[in-house]
Amino acid sequence: MSSLFNSAKDVAKGVRLAADTAVWAGNAVLRRVIGSRNGLCLICNNLQPYGHENTFGRPNHAWSQFIDPEQTARRKELSSVPTLVLEEISTKKLLESREIDPETGRPKRNCKYCRLLCDIFDAYFIDEWMSWITETKNAMPIQVGLMIKEGAPLIINCWNFTYDKWFQNTRVDLELYMVPMPLTPISGAPAMGHVGPRAADVRSEECMRFMKESVRECCGSHPRCATQTDGFVPTRLIYVGGGKDALKLCDAIPPGQNITWAALSHCWGGGKPLSLTKSALGSLKEHIEFSELPATFQDAITVAQELGLAYVWIDSLCIIQDDKTDWEKEAARMGSVYSRAFIVISGASSPNPNTPYLQLREGEWLPKRFDFPVSPGVNIPIMVRQRHLLAAPLEQGLLEPPFTSSWATLKKVGPLYARGWCFQESFLAPRILNFAPGAIIYECKTHRKSEDQLPPYPITVPGTLGEVTPMEQWHMIVKSYTSRQLTFVSDKLPAIAGAATIMPQAKTSRYLAGLWSETLLLDLLWQVMPGRAHTPLMTKEHEENAPTWSWASMNWGVTWNPMKSIQLLATVVDAQTNVVGANPYGQVSGGTITLRGRIKYCKLSADYHKNQHWVYYTKADGSLSRKQHFRTDGALVPGTISGQPSTFACRSRKTTSGNAMETTAAFFCIAKTYWLKTRQALPIYMGLVLGMSPKFPGHMERVGCVWQLPEDWYDSGEEVTVAIV
Repeated sequence: MSSLFNSAKDVAKGVRLAADTAVWAGNAVLRRVIGSRNGLCLICNNLQPYGHENTFGRPNHAWSQFIDPEQTARRKELSSVPTLVLEEISTKKLLESREIDPETGRPKRNCKYCRLLCDIFDAYFIDEWMSWITETKNAMPIQVGLMIKEGAPLIINCWNFTYDKWFQNTRVDLELYMVPMPLTPISGAPAMGHVGPRAADVRSEECMRFMKESVRECCGSHPRCATQTDGFVPTRLIYVGGGKDALKLCDAIPPGQNITWAALSHCWGGGKPLSLTKSALGSLKEHIEFSELPATFQDAITVAQELGLAYVWIDSLCIIQDDKTDWEKEAARMGSVYSRAFIVISGASSPNPNTPYLQLREGEWLPKRFDFPVSPGVNIPIMVRQRHLLAAPLEQGLLEPPFTSSWATLKKVGPLYARGWCFQESFLAPRILNFAPGAIIYECKTHRKSEDQLPPYPITVPGTLGEVTPMEQWHMIVKSYTSRQLTFVSDKLPAIAGAATIMPQAKTSRYLAGLWSETLLLDLLWQVMPGRAHTPLMTKEHEENAPTWSWASMNWGVTWNPMKSIQLLATVVDAQTNVVGANPYGQVSGGTITLRGRIKYCKLSADYHKNQHWVYYTKADGSLSRKQHFRTDGALVPGTISGQPSTFACRSRKTTSGNAMETTAAFFCIAKTYWLKTRQALPIYMGLVLGMSPKFPGHMERVGCVWQLPEDWYDSGEEVTVAIV
């Protein structure tokens, strides 16, 4: 009976989906027919959220059937507010609003709203190095997105308008508003809403007031943010309570003293700021000269004193930099330093210690004015400014809580946010003041707000949008962390060790070079993010630190596909890593995992000019199987194995590969899942693409990951035990 009831529900759901889809398609056709007559731009929708088939904020809209439950819940919360998100708008189409048709003498597309977007891009994305117009004409992959919500600033997403050597798809977000905002909407104007003022000087009284009021409100009305004292005190702290003339380094502070401190998160920037050394320890305990400190340290002390704190922790002054034993011991305690600090001060806008963050803001963060013709002879002033937070569509410019897809993907703007060490410093912070280039952003365990933002503020409490497993949380952390840069390869694991120590897995599982023993098989299914398939992502320095099966062996970002309804088909026989130093979550010098499961030896072909990577095998009748795409871990080279005539795939440790290649490899199956949750659905198999290790004879190394192999790859495989290094 229950199965019959479920079937009836499925049929009803299918009928509703079909009806909603028909309504959506009808609205799309209607917009194209009526819109062209009424002057509605089919590209930008006249920068309004109304009248588009993808507008949500209406009941019974088809989007509720197409997206995941987490996003559906979020959109239902916003269902009373008309909202439109347009993605992948062609800049070539936008430029047509400027181009004159030689036959008619009129613009090819007479849209003043598209011309406004072009004028904005001229002001922000034309300089001596790059022009968005040239990039468009050269067919470069730049595109525009729009987030239009009634009563909110209009957000423009600008993809690949700027260059970043680390991020493949760089993005800049701009917001449109008016000052002052009219009490009622102006006919013919883009849909815009209120914003808060952004100070031109971070040292201003307005900024200091925002900083202190945010902390005061948090301490007074956020039970979740209440400080939990457990007696932990850092080994060393800088005493700042006696004023700038009485600074000194304090050590051997007895635990249980109820001491509060601010911890600084900052960029070293390739330089070497004033540091604690064995020889300087005695003199710094006597006195620290404020004028000799770099600008970012001075600013941290100023902020701490403004907040009434007596102690500051700064890594270079609280860890003995020329004592390896002390560095390893204190690096293992950094998680506690940042997670138990009263507040973390993030010098996000400073690329190096000598650049202050308490200073005048650079001009690029100040608003620009554009005159827009709402009707013949009538112009209104529209203000545009660059956002300091990349916008999340469902929040219309507000980052979502931890462990949501937006949290793992979007990044704040500023030099510090590209640095690997600084990820865990902000992740662990109970409350943090981000001195970003565009604004001061205050975050705590309850909410997030910035100086130029109006309430309501986004909630930062995790788990409000559905259950996220500890494994999924860790995958999101690694994804966000590996999108950042590190100066030293040996820091890859130490720089995330603090975050690892507070994960639920730390109480139930062994930590294995960035993976966890209880979810090891699924953790192994990481994939390198697109963009560098032709470069040697594993250098010799990586090889000396992390095994190939660990994401820490990569000099690039990694991610995981969603893992729902997966059935494991392999087992772990043994897993070991060689930990270097005293921190079990820190640096390793290699490691071996031994797995039992099915392997299928195959051919591997790679064409780096076409960015294509394939695996296939020879069937029993001599024919070739269908070629299957896989995600390579980076540039590969054919290696030779003693006593074997054929070559075997290996990771490239030295040079960029530029030639097509064909060699031998192996597919080791980890798990299977199904395309559809029905009995008739065909299974798809996933696992690792393996080559032979050139350094450890008889052992294999990971060279890629594959997710969508048909069942013949598994059925024709052989059961083996493999050791991967």
